[in-house]
Amino acid sequence: MSPRQIIVLVVAAIAAIGALLVIRGMGAHRDAAATPTAPPIAGQQVLVAAHDVQQGAALAPGDLAVALFPTSSLSPTFIRIDQNPSAQTQFVGAVTRRAFVQGEPITVSSVVQPDGHGFMAAVLQPGLRAVAVEVARKDSAGGYIQPNDHVDVIVTSRQNNEAGGGQQVHSDIVLQDVRVLAMGDATQTPAAGDHPTSSDANIAVLELSPEDARALALADGMGDISLALRGVQAETVGLHTSHSGGSLTQSSGGVKIHAFGTVTGGGR
Repeated sequence: MSPRQIIVLVVAAIAAIGALLVIRGMGAHRDAAATPTAPPIAGQQVLVAAHDVQQGAALAPGDLAVALFPTSSLSPTFIRIDQNPSAQTQFVGAVTRRAFVQGEPITVSSVVQPDGHGFMAAVLQPGLRAVAVEVARKDSAGGYIQPNDHVDVIVTSRQNNEAGGGQQVHSDIVLQDVRVLAMGDATQTPAAGDHPTSSDANIAVLELSPEDARALALADGMGDISLALRGVQAETVGLHTSHSGGSLTQSSGGVKIHAFGTVTGGGR
């Protein structure tokens, strides 16, 4: 093969390789042009929890972040940055009324500025009161009632039966679906673990309306207070089991309770 033929073959090979590269480049360009570009998300920046935050925590700068939420997911309760540009600094020091998970929007009603008040005054819902009541461990679901649980309050009193001896036992539910703010010095629900934990606390702090606070004070002066733990599921109407007996009523002469039965024998 002559040198001229070799040169022709080399030039032809280079031209073929170049043509192949051009064809591949054109195909990739067509594929890229055919791929639609996702339109930008229409939304607003809102104030969110930068990480999991416990109830009752005083928010620090590192607890707050900003995230984009689609317009369709925005709620009037969200703290929007376009409406409050200084939100990340304004809410530093605010106390959380409930726990937050990472990325969850901070809402106006879920935090409160303590303004020099203590933790318990800050987490109370407007119009409600924190009332402490003494309960034995056996009278608080064996010590398994935790902060933020809801309970029914039961009062039990005993009176001497002059006619037949022994005692009359009076018992009834005084309040229903009451939120527990604290058990002893515990104000937060323990983190979930492998085994449930019980508490030896003998003081329960309940969140009550002023009227319910007065009713609890009257009941506490009449007998022993017990707390019945309620489940987390909403109760369905018609599933309540009625009890035979009377109810505690308040009158101008004090508090009246109808007897549920008679215990013969000694006292407690």
